[in-house]
Amino acid sequence: MPLSPLRIAQENALSTGQDGVSPLGIGEAVILRRSAPSEIEGTLYRPLLCLILQGAKDVYAGAISVHCPAGNAIIVSHELPVLSRITQASAGQPYTAFVLPLDLALLRGFYDLVPDFPDDAENAPAMTTHPAEPALLDAIARFIALSQDRSEAPLLGPIHMQEIHARLLLSPQGALLRRFLRREDPSKQVTRAIASIRASIDGPLSVTTLADHAGMSKSSFHAHFKAVTGLTPGQYQKDVRLLEAQRRITEGNDAISAIAFDVGYESPAHFSRDYTRKFGRSPRDDRAARRQVLESAPAG
Repeated sequence: MPLSPLRIAQENALSTGQDGVSPLGIGEAVILRRSAPSEIEGTLYRPLLCLILQGAKDVYAGAISVHCPAGNAIIVSHELPVLSRITQASAGQPYTAFVLPLDLALLRGFYDLVPDFPDDAENAPAMTTHPAEPALLDAIARFIALSQDRSEAPLLGPIHMQEIHARLLLSPQGALLRRFLRREDPSKQVTRAIASIRASIDGPLSVTTLADHAGMSKSSFHAHFKAVTGLTPGQYQKDVRLLEAQRRITEGNDAISAIAFDVGYESPAHFSRDYTRKFGRSPRDDRAARRQVLESAPAG
């Protein structure tokens, strides 16, 4: 019996390396592997496709939560501050995922070619998961296999990349990406608002100003933003602040109080409370845990 596209993708992905992130050498596509379940981890998702090849993962963004077993694809259309946890992984069957940051310009380039989908809903959440269709699985399996052929990958890689983007647009779960092809879709205003928030995370947030720039009433903008991101604008800003603070705390040596002020907090005590509530341990404990991991890692 021939192997399924999912099994082919699994076997090719498992040959790419050890635990961690393994670039595939075509665009920004990577294979992520973990041999044990994880604690809750925070990160900022870009628009992306994540196909779970083996194991399982839970992801949360405010009011949006998705459970992702093997064979499911996560699609993210906007930059989202998320919490995630690998729930199923072992040394014998490591959690394995194919992750591809999406090229929104490439998606928009298909504008005149994509058929109408009249049932697409506005304000669909910016993150969803569904069982991946066989055609998408097949395209990803061929993409991973191609990445191991250094003679053909430079020429055929961009073509395979286009196919994966096209398969996503044509799939039932591609509704949240197809809205980028509609010129006046409200989610584009959310994209611009997110860019404004991220450009000045240390400054005060004015929902009224964001709504004015979007050409919406304050209440309409607030509703659109939360429907898409699962977060209010204020919650979004706070989550982005905390993720940036965590990056600096775990990767650098700046004083924690200085980091708190740099990301927009007026009180280090308030920052510490929010941080602990978000990540499950204090900033000092997080820094100490990171250093312990680095010190225990093998040299070389």
